[in-house]
Amino acid sequence: MRAKNKIRNLVTISLGVMVLFSCSPEKKTKEQIPVAKVNDKVLYLSDLEHIFRKDQTKKDSTEFARGYIENWIKTQLLLKKAELNITADQLDISDQLEAYRSSLLIYKYEEQMISEKVDTIVSRDDIEKYFTQNTSNFILDENLVKVTFIKMPLTGPQNEDLKKWYKSDKKEDLTNLEKYCFAYANKYSDFDEDWISFANIQKQLPEAIANEDDFLNTNKLIEKQDSEFLYLVRISEVKPKGSTAPLEYVSSKIKDILVNKRKLDFISELENNIYNDAADHSNFKIYNLDKK
Repeated sequence: MRAKNKIRNLVTISLGVMVLFSCSPEKKTKEQIPVAKVNDKVLYLSDLEHIFRKDQTKKDSTEFARGYIENWIKTQLLLKKAELNITADQLDISDQLEAYRSSLLIYKYEEQMISEKVDTIVSRDDIEKYFTQNTSNFILDENLVKVTFIKMPLTGPQNEDLKKWYKSDKKEDLTNLEKYCFAYANKYSDFDEDWISFANIQKQLPEAIANEDDFLNTNKLIEKQDSEFLYLVRISEVKPKGSTAPLEYVSSKIKDILVNKRKLDFISELENNIYNDAADHSNFKIYNLDKK
């Protein structure tokens, strides 16, 4: 607790000093002002400049700086503890750091090139073509439905009319249903045009339907209630588990697959082009180890 209070006071003083020096012509001296020290490691006031945003209040800045300093202290303490307790072999991580640095630089370069060169727009024709060629990869492992879902307070007026309207296909009844639900329903979701997992519908009901597959084969309407609400579900269409997924349900996934494939192909081509260009200009040499 005392350490946190010390950090709180230190941050308040540091911010005051930062404001003072930001208005001073001798800004360079600010770099020499320490705000925290752990063993031989020092955190300077200038090290905190990058963490602040222009739209932050003084209070927000103080809290943010306090957290930053506390995390810095914890990191330095843990680092010192690690250095003292791991073996000499484990301490030598220069090769790992170089490998990580190389991987990170290559990753950033490839990401930059991808953002500049790879087209992420996927046409409807491309999606349909991939779907047709790979239908076996899109077999449903759950039941999908198109439904109208209503959650209505038991105290709602005209609930008996509501039960009649939600079963009907008449335009007048559907209009009344929509108006009534917008006015009184706790939840009204019309998934009549979109496929949704039936498991998601089940989660919103007061009690689960025991045998989902058998139920969907023989039922299109669900009426349940608990102590507060009436739950009505009208199922307009079913895609059973084990069948091929509807194209519209997997189109977003297919788009991601196609874009990712473009990225992988681009990276492969980029690496080969760089390699071949270097070979043409004799920028590397492979020695014959058999002669050694």
